[in-house]
Amino acid sequence: MSKNSILRSLLVFIGGIFFVSIMFGLSSAHKFYVSIFRLSPDQISSSLSHNTSQCKKISDCTLLPGDILVRRYITQKTWIMDKLANPYFTHSAFYLGDDQIVEAVGTEKNPEDEIQIALFSKSDWFNVKNFVVIRPQYTGTELDIIKDNLKKIAENPDYKFGLPEFGYKRATCADLISNQLLSEHVINISNPPEIITPDYLFFMATKNRDNFRIVGFSIVK
Repeated sequence: MSKNSILRSLLVFIGGIFFVSIMFGLSSAHKFYVSIFRLSPDQISSSLSHNTSQCKKISDCTLLPGDILVRRYITQKTWIMDKLANPYFTHSAFYLGDDQIVEAVGTEKNPEDEIQIALFSKSDWFNVKNFVVIRPQYTGTELDIIKDNLKKIAENPDYKFGLPEFGYKRATCADLISNQLLSEHVINISNPPEIITPDYLFFMATKNRDNFRIVGFSIVK
């Protein structure tokens, strides 16, 4: 076989590997995209059409321990996900009480800060215009257990922000909350989506009105 034939065969082989890699990457990206639960602005508005809000500014809402906060607010950390995944809500947090929230805020220079307890009144939550306050109906000791679990997670330096992965302590802002609701049977979901989002927390609450109340919201188009 001539050198030119060998070179052509090698180029065809490399080109084939490159093509397969591109197709695999596109397929993986598509699977990831369709696995993300998302709602449209019209779906959000429709779900809230029969609700009455107790507050139009989140700073005016009377929060109770156990409340779940979801918001649409584009920051440096959320704009890429907003463009690529196109959810409506971009973040969620859990209200512990005494002006404290626990939230998975995203990647940080210090990984210990990625899941943290923060003062609600000093946080960027006060800047949001699009938010919903969800109030689960706790019936026993679930709330105390959930609060204690979330505090321990936030204080554990091994926990980091990220999609759930077997063998690693990872959590996003939404599955951090949903996992606790599931483990304490505040909700019972037989087939949750692969990737839990703040959109799904909202959807779950509006579809289970016996177990959740929407106590405050503002959606500005």
